[in-house]
Amino acid sequence: MEQTASEERRIIVPPLDARRETLGVLVAIAVIIALMALRFSLTSDTEQFKYMRPYQRLDSILDTEQRTVYQSLLAIVPEVEYLRDEEGDWPEAELLEMDGLPPFDVNLLPPALRGVVWTGHNNNSWIDYVGRDQTGDLGATLLLRLIDLHAEYHPHPHPGIDYDPNMKVAVQIWMYPETNRPYPGERLPEAGWWWVVAPDDKTLTTPPQPTPTPTPTPAPTGENT
Repeated sequence: MEQTASEERRIIVPPLDARRETLGVLVAIAVIIALMALRFSLTSDTEQFKYMRPYQRLDSILDTEQRTVYQSLLAIVPEVEYLRDEEGDWPEAELLEMDGLPPFDVNLLPPALRGVVWTGHNNNSWIDYVGRDQTGDLGATLLLRLIDLHAEYHPHPHPGIDYDPNMKVAVQIWMYPETNRPYPGERLPEAGWWWVVAPDDKTLTTPPQPTPTPTPTPAPTGENT
């Protein structure tokens, strides 16, 4: 006898077997673990960058060409320290070029970076090496600041407790997101420059050192005549 349209259709749903139930439990546990890991990661990042200054940027902002110059600057710091110990003064940018040290010797860089011209600005207790791009391929102006930690005066932002007291020289790399930017002088944050730091830089987890407030000198009191 043929089925009619009015006849009911029964759909039988079999109960979940033990294997499917176990799989469902494992998936739920995996989701919970993933959410916990994400929360831990976000909390860790917050703690890691707790004291990041407004003028600091992580080195992840650098593109390929900028990172090449950035890494080259970090690599030559020991040589600059050595030359200063030997000569008693910070070496000029021209000397670093003559010694064949990239990025000062642009012949050792990719062609896109050979339009950068480096100049040194010696302030005795620190020196700034500024790389100004004449072609625009770098897309920024980079500055290497080396600070003598044994000197009496430190430029702002000064090292203070942000650095290992056993270090002789503090290294800072700054960037301005425009090419061929003029040298700004000592006050880099106020001029809009960014201090480029690695994620493990100690300044990101160290409270800023307060700037000491100068004590006013009382005016001398003279005898009444």
